[in-house]
Amino acid sequence: MPLNKQMGVWNLHMMTKQVVPTSVSYELDEYNSRIKLIQYSKDSIESLVDHLEQLANDNDLSKVMIYADPEDISIFEKLGFELEGEISGFFDGDPACVLSRFLNNGRSIQKDEAKKDEIVEMAENADTLSEPPALEPGYAMRCATMDDAEALARIYDQVFKTYPTPMHDPAYVKKCMENDVYFTVVTYNGEVISTASADIFTNYNSAEITDCATLPEHRGKGLLSCIIFDLEQRMREKGVPNLFSLTRAVSTGMNMVISKLGFEYKGRLIQNSQIGGTFEDMNIWIKNIK
Repeated sequence: MPLNKQMGVWNLHMMTKQVVPTSVSYELDEYNSRIKLIQYSKDSIESLVDHLEQLANDNDLSKVMIYADPEDISIFEKLGFELEGEISGFFDGDPACVLSRFLNNGRSIQKDEAKKDEIVEMAENADTLSEPPALEPGYAMRCATMDDAEALARIYDQVFKTYPTPMHDPAYVKKCMENDVYFTVVTYNGEVISTASADIFTNYNSAEITDCATLPEHRGKGLLSCIIFDLEQRMREKGVPNLFSLTRAVSTGMNMVISKLGFEYKGRLIQNSQIGGTFEDMNIWIKNIK
């Protein structure tokens, strides 16, 4: 889920008396019970990991994640981390290899792995769409505005029992819009019924396609495919070529949608995000739109 939409993003040197380079930063995410290290100094990896695990234990968090340089994979693996996947292009064209260490055994268990693998295989074998599907009569697509915040919040509240970020709160949706998160919506007879967003990581020249939701009675009409086509075009116009999306591993529909749009599967994050009342596995999909 979007880094800049989390409530606890800190520079590590602000949280400790240790001498830590200012280039080191991480995200402490209590709701999803994890810490995510985004930037780090290669000179202090071992002490940094020790600090993060202590911080996780102090806050009763059960997963520590690293967005690592490929050259550092073996170092983190020796420290007990497991490679879960890769967000290719995340760092302005360079890959972020996602490694995780689980601080309790229950958090590391992947349920229904074979079924989730079948969903990925089915999605990868689907025909790629070269253009967005046509919208049926009564449907229209446009960019979201601040005036749509309440309607968007209602959709997220209806579609998801729980969600990794407080998207059910109109004020929070507005805050996202003010911070490089771009929403596209589809309306039906003027009412917003489907949406998704592109969350730009301005420091890294990449964007996450996320917050995908359609009201149940309007599904199966290609609405999210239309929306994501539009978000891709908006990212091209802004010069952001590196896209990724984290889809629910149990969702056949979303994995099919994202694969049909030319995204490539790059791994699975185990029990990563709080959705639907529990931690869910998330599939990594990436795309370069240069």
